[in-house]
Amino acid sequence: LFPSPVDAGHRAVIFDRFRGVQDVVVGEGTHFLIPWVQKPIIFDCRSRPRNVPVITGSKDLQNVNITLRILFRPVTAQLPRIFTSIGEDYDERVLPSITTEILKSVVVSTG
Repeated sequence: LFPSPVDAGHRAVIFDRFRGVQDVVVGEGTHFLIPWVQKPIIFDCRSRPRNVPVITGSKDLQNVNITLRILFRPVTAQLPRIFTSIGEDYDERVLPSITTEILKSVVVSTG
């Protein structure tokens, strides 16, 4: 057994080579894992900012430059599902597409 520390504000999902990704989310503290068999995947669960720039067209056919700043954090109970379906870089994959579509709809409805 070897110690695996999980820092404050972080959570870990345990990947087991025999059983796959465990459904249990491990909290802060020191946890003991079996070498080579178990591996921790650590997620930052603190609120983090992200700026998303979008260039879109308004109703009068002018280009509008908008930068949206969002604060996001993952739902800790869903971390095993997020890891298996999207991956560790979930924010890079999900946030740009969602924010782009929402900003375009807001600009079209208000502009």
